[in-house]
Amino acid sequence: MNPTVTIQDMLPKGMDAGQVLTRLKERVLKANRGRTAMDRGAAVREAFPELAARTAELAREAMQGLLVLPGTGPELYFVGNPPRWTFNPVNDNEYTFHLNRMHHLKTLAEAYSVTGRLDYAKKALEELENWIDTVPCPDIQDETGAYIPEHFEGLTPWRALEAGIRGYRTWPLIIELLVDTPYFTEALLEKILRSIYTHCLVLFHVSPMLWPKADHNHYLMENLGLMSFACLFPEMKDSHLFFTHSQRELDRCMAAQCTPCGGQIEGCPSYHNGCVFWFAMRVVFARKFHVDVPEAYIRQLDKMFVHSVYATRACGGNFPWGDSHIAEKETMSLAAVSCYMACGDAGYLKTALYFYPVSTILEDVRDNLWRIPDPGNLKSVIEQAEKTPVKPNLPLVAWQKDLDQVYIRTGWERDAVSLMTGCRTPVQNLHAHIDAGGFDLTAYGDTLVTDPGIYTYKDSEDRKHFKSAFWHNCLTVNNKNMWEYISSWAYGPQKEGGIISVSKEPGLVSVVSCHHNYAPAAATRILALIDDRMLVVIDQVRGLKSGDSVQIHFHLDRTLVKLTSRGLCTEAAGKPNVELLYNPAMETRLETGKISTANDVWHDSTLVHLNYQVEAEAKEFLHCSLLIPLRTGQALSCEEFRQEKREEGFFMVIPAAGGDAPHRLLWNGKTLVKI
Repeated sequence: MNPTVTIQDMLPKGMDAGQVLTRLKERVLKANRGRTAMDRGAAVREAFPELAARTAELAREAMQGLLVLPGTGPELYFVGNPPRWTFNPVNDNEYTFHLNRMHHLKTLAEAYSVTGRLDYAKKALEELENWIDTVPCPDIQDETGAYIPEHFEGLTPWRALEAGIRGYRTWPLIIELLVDTPYFTEALLEKILRSIYTHCLVLFHVSPMLWPKADHNHYLMENLGLMSFACLFPEMKDSHLFFTHSQRELDRCMAAQCTPCGGQIEGCPSYHNGCVFWFAMRVVFARKFHVDVPEAYIRQLDKMFVHSVYATRACGGNFPWGDSHIAEKETMSLAAVSCYMACGDAGYLKTALYFYPVSTILEDVRDNLWRIPDPGNLKSVIEQAEKTPVKPNLPLVAWQKDLDQVYIRTGWERDAVSLMTGCRTPVQNLHAHIDAGGFDLTAYGDTLVTDPGIYTYKDSEDRKHFKSAFWHNCLTVNNKNMWEYISSWAYGPQKEGGIISVSKEPGLVSVVSCHHNYAPAAATRILALIDDRMLVVIDQVRGLKSGDSVQIHFHLDRTLVKLTSRGLCTEAAGKPNVELLYNPAMETRLETGKISTANDVWHDSTLVHLNYQVEAEAKEFLHCSLLIPLRTGQALSCEEFRQEKREEGFFMVIPAAGGDAPHRLLWNGKTLVKI
């Protein structure tokens, strides 16, 4: 049951749609500093002609019903003309979600702004009206008046998240840019306003029931949409109530989702950078509509940007932990652009341009150009930032204790060694992968031993592989995942695990993690970066029983691999490589894997599976693997690598650089020490 609200019920007494339309035009003009849609398009065209041309190109494709969506692959796909909003021809829920967010209608509106072509405006408003007419909102309440949150989750164009995204990202810009066209009539405004009010009812009443703890990025976007709609239509019934609610809940989102160190609690760099953007948009909207934002909120936003820097590999791109893209989407570049939009500080862009080419920055700019008041000034800022990028002046080791994640690098140069590891179980939410104790390693400007990324959200074998422990740099027992993988968005229960310690001394940085997902066995992993050039991986499993087996998995971002007497080495021509040394008693199996840089995009890789059958009398497994990154053309190491269990602990001899005496390390069960 949905409330039956007429346009007269939604407006103050004596006001009609015509008056709202007049006020809307005045409000849009004032909010955009007196510039019309044509003025704004001309400014974009002058400052960023290539981005304007790209927008027009995307609009020409959208006019034909051709889009690229999740599940379609990287090629254009015909979605219908008008789109078949509820049809899911590729059997991927994200296809339906993204189509109903209507990014392509925003693009059509922007293309109208830069070209003046009324057919773009007409098409955008026709499809918007078609959606309103053909995709009715499910019942919000039942016969008793109780709200029905399950109607607004799962596969539906009215999922609360989609309502929020339409509210902050697409509909307001479509309305702003097209309100002065002959197709934006009073009759259409009535339809739009009734639909927006329905959106607001969902976001105000249902969203808090879905996310009572305010601890998910969905709730952030949903309240951002509520805020945006309330600012755009203050005449709307209950608009002040909606706005006040959105402000309180956005503050609560910041408190619930952002850790004291600045990380977003889900622990996925892509979603962290997305959240930086969404939190920043609140500030952008507040400035546009002259609304205050707490100073503490803005300070925390700056802390989030610092975490974005740490979550960037030395060679650029995200550490792809959990559901994270590696490059070109939701990276630190997006965080920098959004923080610049919120605060006007060019320093964010200067930091991003130290890691990313200007083309990456401009792609994030293109999607937000019509939110930026002065494109010409932005162009000048970017040009200056490109000439004077800023290398971060931050510590080289960061332990995000609330996320159970550690970031380590040997320097802030692009060819530095960079390492990320994490161990948080139970997981925060299902964007996490099954990878407790896993890691991601880059060196000399390239990726070497990596996390596989997302590839897809579709419930499929691919999703299962990309989330499983066997495709991560992890340890498993008895060839089983650390916990049950049920489906794309369902896991079995998990046991406790976390980062135990992080220690630093000259020439040695080590991280100790432990988890109990193989109870009664406990799996402890020690990652030690030695001499800023090689990674020691020590695995200890206690509480095993006769017949158990232990596997260690490495995911190499290379396809050419050569087995050696001491392990193996990758053999990519013209690139850095990595040598992997390990105990010869480990059985070796190689398998072709996949690494994904973006949705529906992957390239071949090599999975290394080491297996050890536990001896009858053994109750403990101890093993050391050594990863030595090799610069392009560098020869293999030829020094001795030994490991043995002694009375005082686990002893290792690690080759040093340049003929120096080898390192002797001892793991005593609590601490890794040099001896």
